[in-house]
Amino acid sequence: MQARDVLRLLAVVLSCLIGSATPAAGAVQDRPGADRADSWSTALKDPDVEVRRAAAIALREADAETRLLALPAMIGVLMDEKDGQVRLPVLDAVTDLGPDAAPAVPALLHALRTPFGDRRMEQTHQDFRAALALSSVGSPAVGGLRETLGDRRENVRAEAVMALGRIGPDASPAISDLIELLRDPSDRIGREASVALGAIGPEAVGPLSSAAEHSDAVVRARAVQALGLSTTIGSDHRVLELLLHRIGDSAPEVRAAAVEAIGRSPADDATLISLLERSLRDEVEGVRASAVQLLSERLDLLKQLVPQLDDLLSDSDEGIAWHAAFLLHLLGPDAAPTLINALGREGSQVDQIAEALALIGRSIAGPLAEAVEHPDPRIRRGAALAMGRLRPPAPGSVPRLMRGLDDPDPDVRRSFLGAIGELGPRGRDALPVVRDLLRDESAAIRLEAITVLHRLGPRDDRLPGDLVLALEDDDEQVQRRAIETLRSLGPSSRPALPAVIGTLQDAPPGVRIAAMELIAAHGPAASEAVPAVGAMLDDPDPAFRVIAAETLSALGSAARPMADRLIPLLDDDDPRTREAATLALGSMKLDPEMLRPHLVRSLQDDAAGVRDAARRAIQRLGPEGGLFVPDLIAMAALESDSRSVERSLRRFERTGPHERSIPELIELLKHDHESVRGLAVKFLGLAGPAARDAIPALEEFQDDPSPGVREAAAAALAQIQPES
Repeated sequence: MQARDVLRLLAVVLSCLIGSATPAAGAVQDRPGADRADSWSTALKDPDVEVRRAAAIALREADAETRLLALPAMIGVLMDEKDGQVRLPVLDAVTDLGPDAAPAVPALLHALRTPFGDRRMEQTHQDFRAALALSSVGSPAVGGLRETLGDRRENVRAEAVMALGRIGPDASPAISDLIELLRDPSDRIGREASVALGAIGPEAVGPLSSAAEHSDAVVRARAVQALGLSTTIGSDHRVLELLLHRIGDSAPEVRAAAVEAIGRSPADDATLISLLERSLRDEVEGVRASAVQLLSERLDLLKQLVPQLDDLLSDSDEGIAWHAAFLLHLLGPDAAPTLINALGREGSQVDQIAEALALIGRSIAGPLAEAVEHPDPRIRRGAALAMGRLRPPAPGSVPRLMRGLDDPDPDVRRSFLGAIGELGPRGRDALPVVRDLLRDESAAIRLEAITVLHRLGPRDDRLPGDLVLALEDDDEQVQRRAIETLRSLGPSSRPALPAVIGTLQDAPPGVRIAAMELIAAHGPAASEAVPAVGAMLDDPDPAFRVIAAETLSALGSAARPMADRLIPLLDDDDPRTREAATLALGSMKLDPEMLRPHLVRSLQDDAAGVRDAARRAIQRLGPEGGLFVPDLIAMAALESDSRSVERSLRRFERTGPHERSIPELIELLKHDHESVRGLAVKFLGLAGPAARDAIPALEEFQDDPSPGVREAAAAALAQIQPES
């Protein structure tokens, strides 16, 4: 910045400080408002952006009289200024003028409609501030805002709707436009239109009442939302009647909107209780959620609904029961007797009730301690689950829950076991007892014991051994859970691999699949599994052949001994098997020369998935895959594969083709397909001087019918025989 620019900026800043200072009582200001307005108006046109910014800030902080005098200059800024740090303070200054800024309406509309600046967030912010300024002007801005509702930019339209809503009743000429926007595909526009129509008030009630009968459910829902936001909801009986009628609408979004809207109305308690009871039984969660939200804010109503909520705890729909339980928990410890007693009713939703009890917190630890010893097994189950989920856990929870592991009822024992698992490492004292349950007569208990052991001691040294023991279980689900848990342990499950590999011989199908997934997760470190996994390549079920090949692929070079067994699978009837075998061969780091005829066969497969697998297998070979460049280029003749081929070839653009592939590339120059010829030319050029044998053929390309090929040939010749 030049010295004179610094002085000019300093002068503006000083004038800001002087102009914004509050004079002492009886003092006379050094400069009249008109002088300050003139000075800052001039500064707003200064070539130096810092000077313009300082002037804009000064006007934002100035008194109303000074801002009004400078309004013409600020209008100029709104029309032409590109800098956001100048525009935003000016927009604030204009907004503060309110209706006195009516002359600025055209400029404000221009600012709203015109993208200034390159940064999207900055532009969005300016749109909002321009709309805010228009709303402060009020009635004079309504006409222009109505015209803006047709703007191509959604953000501009949304801000215009917002501004009309802020104007309120004076925006009533726009009611028809806003009603039309209730059907807008944009949720944002529709929502803003609802809010705006509600703010306009009485004159919008008639059109909204008609819209609430529209055939389109979205329009009905948005109209109902608007009526719920209407300033007349407390004084116009028509609004409440219409909303009550919409409680029975066929569309759930309309019913939900009606519940929410009525919650804002002065409806009497009896009316509200009736509609809430109905809505809480609604099969659609969104409708129930609106009722729950209303009751969460009206505990007085909630207390009156306790008997109905108690009844809903036994509803066959778990969602309905959960919402009832959630609402009851809002009443705190007072709700504990109702919830605990409900556990004893046949058909009540135990899990949902237990979750609600846990949400109440430690204040009900005493009642839960009594309930876990209740004669009714359902009450013991629910109380145990709640005790396990209580946060923070109540003192003595672990011993109490451990005692329940001796319960004569298997379902109760399982609930106590699951509750101990909910405690996580806090329940480590129960590890020995839980370990013993791996031999329980109930398969469900054994299954749960595996999960709980992992939760209590995920790093316990004995856990892998415990899980290996579970592999000998006669229940398939228990075996699978043991393998899946071992897999979650990561490298620490390595000692269990021999036992897992052993399951591949005669275990049920699901167990063998889980075992191979675990082996694959260990990668090359599981090399001892190669023979057992390879044996599954002969399985008659294609699903097993596929997962066996995928597992060998994960084992990488360790699986090389299985290459000879994978190659025949390239001709398998099942395309998924051919695909998996192709990828596995590409993962073994085999000699590319040996591998080439087999992968080329996959490149020419009828199935697109197999061809894609061959391309990926070639990429896995690294630079050695350059030997396959001619084979990949030949595939470009297939329209369906051309893009995939080009992506695969990009991997070799840096290294170029293998020298042994150059004769084949020269041969491809005779191909009928233009894209094949072009790619061959390109890669011969990338081979550099090593492709000198291609010079005569490339020179003949000066007469190729394709301009692109001719240009590529010239570029390739320059690469092959660079000037010395």
